[in-house]
Amino acid sequence: MSTSTSSSIGYGPRHRILFDGDERKYELWEMKFLGFMKIRGLDAVLKNIPIDEESDDTAEIAEGKNEEVYAELVQVLDDTSLSLIIRDAENNGRSAIRILRRHYLPKGKPRVITLYTELTYLVKTSSESVTDYIIRA
Repeated sequence: MSTSTSSSIGYGPRHRILFDGDERKYELWEMKFLGFMKIRGLDAVLKNIPIDEESDDTAEIAEGKNEEVYAELVQVLDDTSLSLIIRDAENNGRSAIRILRRHYLPKGKPRVITLYTELTYLVKTSSESVTDYIIRA
């Protein structure tokens, strides 16, 4: 019998959906997390979450399911992301995702300026094909 601490205990693919706090990877991470929630049968809790509203739209969702989403979520977040939701969305998966989206997917002028700056400084290397350059852009 092996005593390795890295052995799987059979609770799903959490090791593949850990979020490291990198805002550039948030959108992709969220898609993986939503897929994991679908596998667990909890995807209905996370449908149609308005990002700009503070409405308490959890009335039609079974309270236990929302808490279960929260329990799954806190296991795959880095410390910084967890600190964003720990007080304002305790045991509320929908609110936690809303808070994370607001933080990592801001809308508006700063995001556009950052994108413009990145594209302005993008340079094709001599060893790079035009296709690779366009894909990177």
